[in-house]
Amino acid sequence: MSTRTHLAPALAEGISDRAFRLYCYLVLESDGEWVTVQDAADACNLTNHQSRGPLSELRKQGMAESRRVYEMGRLGRRTWHTHFRLPQETVNGAAA
Repeated sequence: MSTRTHLAPALAEGISDRAFRLYCYLVLESDGEWVTVQDAADACNLTNHQSRGPLSELRKQGMAESRRVYEMGRLGRRTWHTHFRLPQETVNGAAA
């Protein structure tokens, strides 16, 4: 990912502080890859529950995209996990 990624769109959207922190994590650390809600929450010193609303806020603003994956959980049971990443247009535009 390019170091020329701009945070100005996030500043202009009127998003919450937690959503901005999570957006910064996606921009600076995710390299455009899918990240779990828990990974993003841990990186921003939030709980899983505290990060879900702000991540949904980013998705609604078009600043992130999400997918649900049915995979093995920590306790050995299959469960749904939600992953987030920057929209591919954002990642491709930043690399140009």
